[in-house]
This record gives sequence, C-alpha cells and structure tokens, in this order.
Amino acid sequence: MKKALLLSIGPLLLVSPDAFAGVSGHIQARLVISAACQISGDPGSSIDASGAGVLDFGSQGPSWTNPLHSRLDEVGEAGSLQVRCNPSVRAFSVSINGGANGDGANRRLRNGRELIPYQLSADLSGAARYGIGQQRNFAINSAAQIPIPIYGAVLAHPKALPAGIYRDTLMVTLDW
Repeated sequence: MKKALLLSIGPLLLVSPDAFAGVSGHIQARLVISAACQISGDPGSSIDASGAGVLDFGSQGPSWTNPLHSRLDEVGEAGSLQVRCNPSVRAFSVSINGGANGDGANRRLRNGRELIPYQLSADLSGAARYGIGQQRNFAINSAAQIPIPIYGAVLAHPKALPAGIYRDTLMVTLDW
C-alpha cells in the first residue's frame, strides 16, 4: 500500500509552487544595409518602379514642324531623377531600355498601329544621347543626391497623325 500512496502523491509534488523553474533565452535583432543606391525625389521618399516620372510632350495638333521637347517631370530637380547611394558605393551606371514599343534601334510612342519615334538625352540640346541599353557612368563624391538628367525629343512630323494618346514605358536600370 505504501507504493500506491507514493505514486499518488508523486504527481502532486510536481505541480507544487516550489517546483517551478525559470528558463531564459536570447532574441537577436539585426538590420542588414546593403551597398545600394535608390532612386528618389527627396531625402525622405523613394520612387517605386510604377512612378519614376513622366516625359510629357504636351498636346499637339495632327502635325508639327519643329521638334517637341520634354524633360523628366519628377519630384526632385527639374529634368532629372535623383539617386542616393550609401558611402560604400563610389560609382554607378544608368541605362535605359528601348521601351515597350522599341524596335531595337528606336524608342517609339504608340497609339494603336501608329508609332512616333523619340530620343532621350542627358542634356537639353540632345547631344549626349541615351542609346538603347547603353550605360552612362556617374561618380559619387558625397552623400548628396546625384541628379540623373533625362530629356526627350520627338522629331518634327509634318504628316497628319490620328488623334489619341501616344505612350511608351521605359525601364531605367541602376548598376553599381
């Protein structure tokens, strides 16, 4: 009988308040900041891929005799994207693809079947062109934002075109 009594008292001893023990462990916290650059308009905001800016050539009649010019309309400095990199990045390059309507040699605005070629450059005069997929290099000398100028030009088009909105979507790539 003593054996039965000891067995029945044994489980009661395990739950007594004096029998509890403490256990401790560790929690790790971390943040990884990569050597990176970001496109932004001001120090507190980052621009996502869907809204990096607009080259707006305005509204025109069915034809025009002089080239149409535009600069990238973006939150930062007029005519440019802004790029900020952390201190471990000393240089980066920018390339711009041929757009959704490009043919490998030309960027083109599209409205249905109608296509209008246009060009991009790093200066207002159009002399420093952004070739399709060609890299333009930028050096970093400070923690300040670096402007990436992007200007557009649609050549004169004396032939009448159908009314509508002509569009294209470009991909800007930063490499560091």
